[in-house]
Amino acid sequence: MSLKMSDVVIDNIIRSQAVEDYLYSFEDKDLESIEPLLAEDCTLTDWNVGPVCGKGPVVKMFSDIFEQVEVIEINILHIHEDRNGIFTCEMELKIDDDLFSVADIIGFNADDEIEFIRAYKR
Repeated sequence: MSLKMSDVVIDNIIRSQAVEDYLYSFEDKDLESIEPLLAEDCTLTDWNVGPVCGKGPVVKMFSDIFEQVEVIEINILHIHEDRNGIFTCEMELKIDDDLFSVADIIGFNADDEIEFIRAYKR
């Protein structure tokens, strides 16, 4: 079975929206909205931690982060997608009083669930 261009475009729209939903839910510290976006076998790696493997441990790590900080603000600068459907999100991330330039690399599985998140800061 071959994919039609319209299938690829629809996948890209779904995944692009999932990336934005994830980022805004992270900003809102909304675990209930983040959890259904994640694959059961997802992994998370960032500049302080990782890799964290599995939906449960990733959600627990997010919960721990959300409990430790007062404010999370995300300013999305650019979202890029490569030919393999992997997204790179360039953003400014404010955590309490600290401002970071961050790039999140986000990949998806065949069910349009987030399979991995790799966060880098400069």
